[in-house]
Amino acid sequence: MPRAKRKAVSASGASGPATEMSRTVRLAAAAAFGGLLMAITAVSANRAPATPATGVSHSDAVPDSGPHSEQLSRCRMITVAEPRCEAVWDEKRRRFFRREEHRP
Repeated sequence: MPRAKRKAVSASGASGPATEMSRTVRLAAAAAFGGLLMAITAVSANRAPATPATGVSHSDAVPDSGPHSEQLSRCRMITVAEPRCEAVWDEKRRRFFRREEHRP
């Protein structure tokens, strides 16, 4: 008569069902985490963008009030260097930094 094989008794053999349970728990935790991420994404996609709490935008700034304000507003829009605009910007910088240079 053949003998029946005995299972080897070891720590890893005794923890078989517990390993299967922890695998299920890990799968459930991963699914719950993924669902949470999807819910956060859906909520944040539907929210209105936040407005900045500090700082003044350029459009809210006080407009230039000087002898060259019209020229400066025109020079802000151009992309090609013009000698007249460069002179106006130099004058604006000089007034801003209050440099008392002798102009030729």
